[in-house]
Amino acid sequence: MTQTVDRLWFGRQLILVAGDAVAFFGVLAVISYVRDPQWLSSGLLAPFLPVLCFGIVAAYAAGLYELRSIRDFVALIGGLLGSGVACWVFGTTYFYLLSSYFGFSPKITLFLVVVGAHAGMLVWRRAVLSTTGFRVVGLKIFVLGDKEYRDYLSGSLGGHSRKEFNLVESIAPDVNLVVVDRRWINRHLDEARRVLAAAIAGLIPIVNIDEFHESLFGKVSPQHARDLVWALDHVLPRSGSVYFQAKRVLDVAAAAALLVILAPIMLLVAAAIRLVDRTSPLYGQMRIGHLGRTFLLWKFRTMRQDAEQKGPFIEFSEGDDPRVTHLGSVLRRLCIDELPQLWNVLKGDMSLVGPRPEWAREVDILEKAVPTYTLRYLVPPGMTGWAQVYFRATNNQEDAIEKHNYDLYYLKHFSLALDFSIMLKTIKRVFVEDPHAPSVPAPKPLEPAVDSDGRLDIASIVGRN
Repeated sequence: MTQTVDRLWFGRQLILVAGDAVAFFGVLAVISYVRDPQWLSSGLLAPFLPVLCFGIVAAYAAGLYELRSIRDFVALIGGLLGSGVACWVFGTTYFYLLSSYFGFSPKITLFLVVVGAHAGMLVWRRAVLSTTGFRVVGLKIFVLGDKEYRDYLSGSLGGHSRKEFNLVESIAPDVNLVVVDRRWINRHLDEARRVLAAAIAGLIPIVNIDEFHESLFGKVSPQHARDLVWALDHVLPRSGSVYFQAKRVLDVAAAAALLVILAPIMLLVAAAIRLVDRTSPLYGQMRIGHLGRTFLLWKFRTMRQDAEQKGPFIEFSEGDDPRVTHLGSVLRRLCIDELPQLWNVLKGDMSLVGPRPEWAREVDILEKAVPTYTLRYLVPPGMTGWAQVYFRATNNQEDAIEKHNYDLYYLKHFSLALDFSIMLKTIKRVFVEDPHAPSVPAPKPLEPAVDSDGRLDIASIVGRN
């Protein structure tokens, strides 16, 4: 029952996948028939199946199954172009390597199929959007909680809030979902009993407010930043998972392969920094990693050598940081400056996916501001992470605290499948800059559980070495 909202979103994504598959093979059949009708009877469709599978993965990485991207026509076109180019490059390589096995190498046909299929994907998305509006089937939702949270929902969803949800003021037979805050219930038992009884009698799904918030925003509710009981329930028991052993094997294999493949590019970047900026290409900074251990994180130098003198959380308007060199701005935009961290992954300082390790001087501030901040030390830090693909870059303390709510979501839900999803979304963020990172203020924190002690130093659990 708690996955009600997730299932509704997931169902719409399956509709898109099915339409994409039909568009792909429909275009392939038409083009094959026009070019040579005998191709349809010669088993031509089967060799194209891997191209379709890769195309769906590329479309996912480009955000073509995200509701926000589908509504934004510019983002939709950009995603389709990126997915189309990736799919064509894969198809060309695939048929070139296996041309002797298949007995053919469809160059023009492949190009036409990729272009036609992505045009069909565009038409399909616009058709579904115009038909359904991609609403969560017009859900009427009653929030059994504080007014501040209801206001936060409307403000966070912006102009789309009334399209996505109809937040009703009272329980009624046509309500589709009841969202419940257990802390509010403890203060309003009589009203809570009445509402829950009506919901149960009407077979209305009841969803915990925390899980509803996570499904909607991809982050945990802000009050958990100071709720140790929540951490004991959802994060600490997972710290001994076998997931970490499997992840380490995959990290070593992937980092070693990427270092070999990307070595020529990294050498060229190092030479360019030396020639253009006339400084050392590599830069090391002390970061806080797994179990609170400090390590030296390596990056290509993109700032002046005196950039750290003013300390952490120095705010500049976007794209106007005078500390960043001209070459550095390009390297940062394409995330090329992060490539030396593959060495950190190979050494075991980091993982490919996890909460980003923060500068030690920033950590000194954030640990005092957020009691649960040290929970991030329970998993290895990553080159990319959930907060990196769903939130903007941070340059002030408030943004860093908000980003922590996304990191807590990862700590609660980490898995190899989620890691793979994050890596795909990272590819999209590298090539398609996302201007829609949330900027709404955090809601008024709800009261922590009565048995929660926000003053407890969680660093004592994951003590820094």
